[in-house]
Amino acid sequence: MLADKWIEIDISAVKNNLQEIKQHLNDRARLIAVIKANAYGHGAEDIARLLMQNGVDFFAVSFLHEALQLRKAGISADILVFSPIISKEEVLEAVKNKLTLTITSDNDREMLEQVGGSLTTHIKVHLKIDTGLGRFGMNQEEAVSVCRDINRNELLFPEGIYTHIADPGTPAFINQQFQQFMLVVNRLEQENFIIPVKHFANSSVFLSYPGMYLNAVRIGTLLSGQHPAGKFPVHLQLQDPYKFKSRIISVRVKERGSFLGYYRTHRLKHTAQIAVIPVGFNDGLAVEIANRPVGLWDMCKKMVKIILNYLNISRFSLNVTIKGKPYPIRGKVFMQMALVEIPLGVDVMVGDEVELPVRKTLVSRNIDRLYVQYGQAGKVANDGGTRYIVDND
Repeated sequence: MLADKWIEIDISAVKNNLQEIKQHLNDRARLIAVIKANAYGHGAEDIARLLMQNGVDFFAVSFLHEALQLRKAGISADILVFSPIISKEEVLEAVKNKLTLTITSDNDREMLEQVGGSLTTHIKVHLKIDTGLGRFGMNQEEAVSVCRDINRNELLFPEGIYTHIADPGTPAFINQQFQQFMLVVNRLEQENFIIPVKHFANSSVFLSYPGMYLNAVRIGTLLSGQHPAGKFPVHLQLQDPYKFKSRIISVRVKERGSFLGYYRTHRLKHTAQIAVIPVGFNDGLAVEIANRPVGLWDMCKKMVKIILNYLNISRFSLNVTIKGKPYPIRGKVFMQMALVEIPLGVDVMVGDEVELPVRKTLVSRNIDRLYVQYGQAGKVANDGGTRYIVDND
């Protein structure tokens, strides 16, 4: 392979995570696999193929273009688009590709019916209820009104209804959201609007509240091999399928007291080997989320981490892995490169493989993703459009 950086996805780890979820699901609810943001960086098309091979038949993404990419790749399963569609042209494209769309307002309903009427086709939709996230969605009265209009027109098929969790770390608010959501569901059923698929639980709720599964759950983070932040009564034996790798492109010995990088932000305490790797913040390395802290304690934790990182405390330093051992990145990370300090006497050379801690969802889709099984790299291929296999061509 000629690339100087690539991603390895362990197929066995993905299968393990799916099986861990299924064991706790026990056929009580349908699994909706959320593969938004390029399947959390793992490669949406290939992850969808792999999950379909292992029994998943329903996916969800945030935006229309994500769903269309899956259709273009031959993914024939149900695909729910979370965000509202904002133009008739987009609705037309979505309907042609047999996507399941979200209704967040009466305007959405009206647009879908206009396009559906011109095509004389039924469109599967899920109703989005806002129970506290504040992003988009309907309240109880709006949902009832939309269902009445849908019932009169009959071009739309209300297959599902759902909401999104606003505060997974606060049990009282989760219960409040669930009760508010069920009030809407019960009100619609009282008016004889029976909606088959009801989904409230995301990965966090899945781990803590089996009584809130209803008949479908949306799982994304767990499939990607990560537990959501917080403590949960159930802990799955997950495996991280993702490894971002590169190769050393230069090794030099720098004397004690030498400065490294822009603004000379690091000074060597010992003579050391300095390895250059062709990965920088443009690839998601050393990029941190800059959302406002959620409280004073959260702000303090962020500040402590910054201070400990500044003091080069090893646990809080940014490290890469070479031949199974960690080595720290020194100086400011460049846009497309970074410097790694390696002690004298350690056997490293140009071309050695390096594993890096990058933010998965910030990595370009253009970087090669190798799907590895039993130590062999290959690709997840579509065989005839119906059966998905691992192909080592």
